[in-house]
Amino acid sequence: EAPGIKTEKDVALVRKLLGENAVENNVVEKKPIEALDGDSSTKDIAALAITPPSVSTTPNKRQKKGRSPETCIVVFGSHDVRLRDNRAVELAAQGYQTIIPVFLWTRNQGAWGVTGALQVVLKEALKSLEGSLRELGLQLVCRNADDEEGTTRELLDIVQNTDATVVCWNREHTTESRLLESKRRQALSKIGVTVHETQSSLLYDPEKIDLSSGFHGGHWGTLMPFLKSCKKSFGEPPRPVPHHETFRLLEDSKLPKTWPESVSVDELELAIIKGRVKWDAPIRDRFLMSEEDAIKALDSFVESKKTGLAKYEKERSRADKELATSQLSPHLRIGTLSPNELYWRTKDSIFSDDELKTFSRRLFWRDLAYYQLKCFPEMRNQSIRRHYESTEWVSEEEEKRRFEAWKTGNTGFPIVDAGMRELYATGWMTQSVRMVVASFLVEYLRVSWVKGCEWFHYTLVDADSAINAMMWQNAGKSGIDQWNFILSPVTASQDPSGEYTRKWVPELDKLPTPALVHRPWEAPAYVLEEAGVTLGHSYPERIVLDLKSEREKSVESTLHMRRQSIEWNNDRGYDLITLPNGKRTVVFTKKEYRIDNEGNLLQDVKSQTAKKSAPKSRKKVAPRGRR
Repeated sequence: EAPGIKTEKDVALVRKLLGENAVENNVVEKKPIEALDGDSSTKDIAALAITPPSVSTTPNKRQKKGRSPETCIVVFGSHDVRLRDNRAVELAAQGYQTIIPVFLWTRNQGAWGVTGALQVVLKEALKSLEGSLRELGLQLVCRNADDEEGTTRELLDIVQNTDATVVCWNREHTTESRLLESKRRQALSKIGVTVHETQSSLLYDPEKIDLSSGFHGGHWGTLMPFLKSCKKSFGEPPRPVPHHETFRLLEDSKLPKTWPESVSVDELELAIIKGRVKWDAPIRDRFLMSEEDAIKALDSFVESKKTGLAKYEKERSRADKELATSQLSPHLRIGTLSPNELYWRTKDSIFSDDELKTFSRRLFWRDLAYYQLKCFPEMRNQSIRRHYESTEWVSEEEEKRRFEAWKTGNTGFPIVDAGMRELYATGWMTQSVRMVVASFLVEYLRVSWVKGCEWFHYTLVDADSAINAMMWQNAGKSGIDQWNFILSPVTASQDPSGEYTRKWVPELDKLPTPALVHRPWEAPAYVLEEAGVTLGHSYPERIVLDLKSEREKSVESTLHMRRQSIEWNNDRGYDLITLPNGKRTVVFTKKEYRIDNEGNLLQDVKSQTAKKSAPKSRKKVAPRGRR
């Protein structure tokens, strides 16, 4: 609070005047680089579910006596592109005098790596990080490589050229990253380099979480047992470290004798847009990906009295209210915002626990998704309930037709088309609409959840392979927590005003009422003509006409599969799965799919099955004044 002390640089100057800490010399002998191991195998992936990597997350004891003169490399990934509340950065800054920030880009990202729209926001975030480090007198060393082995070779080269003896990074908790981190750790260990690994992308470390099988206030792997276990074992998530402390240490860091060879962020072979259409421009315009932008967006969401957190409980499902949700998920995914900062910023706000309940739980959903991915490393394209792999979907040719209409926003169901068009144009769709389009694809179009999961991963700016897969698995009934609901593609409760649909489906903009915007097939011919709408020409006919029949086929397909896999059914009609430790556990199963050991619907289900299914038929709605 002293006069003139307003910024991190001011604080750093005062600290410097007060004198620097003592330094203890400690040199680690390095060994020559040896050849790397070969490619990862399927056995490696399976082993990850059972044996977590051995990691070092505790800074050296010598830090208590001062910063070591050793050179430390900090490797940034695609989940931690920030300086604030970044555990690896803090560990390096507190322990070592010379710090070299590094980012290694792999051209071949694989199916679940950083692809599509996610590359665009990652590059923008890296540009911002590069600028922030430059202001502190540091350089972000960037290298391109063809594959993950190539990035490890580049890291070893940087180590050798800088005489670095320590490397720090944050674990990313994906199937691929576990394998990569393990190989890097082994390669660095062979040449005598110390590795410190920590985590900064989640509230809790999934490697340390262990859930008991069975029912504990909820079925295994569902939110409440997971949340209770985390709170009981670890307490509240840690508060963020004051960022001015880290900034001061970074600014006081010594520079290496020479900076290693590097390209700029702009020269990384990342988000290279080819062709005439610059589809990345709307994404860059909508999502400003710096730490400062993330904090501004967080402040606006928490402090606004008319939108944001104040209205979240009541309005979060409203697609026609642009500020009903935080839209912070791209920042959380890339790491320009710390989950701990978001958690404590909201918890310290003026809102009560009841007012924060839903929003806070959605933060924990992120952790749960990564815990599930740890337990089931192949869950992004294989059913967690393995017997659901034999579920029969729509025939191949029909699948192509339906899927193409769905992903391009031409299904003839306006709320679905609005969501899919917004997704393709901007890389974004609010959560409630994501659930509508997902439910529509698997329940009514009867297309496999895997295809939806893959398309979302390519098109979303917040594409998160763990969260995305958990949602799609649950929508497709093969996940840990089957959706206990069906979302209607015709009632469009997410857009009661019709403004969201009018924006993204402008062909229907002149229809007089929200009801007709969402169900143009119910409009009288003269109303369609006045609005310039010709179904099948200016706007597509519905891709499927009989929703009730399609839904019944979906239910019957699931029941048929379950009857063929009766050994995975318990005496109450619930599915069983095998956990990584070999134990079986019960998972939630929707009532309409519960059968006895003979394959018969349970008695309390029979009376409901006749009532199930698609939206009830509606009478045609005439515009006001013409009834």
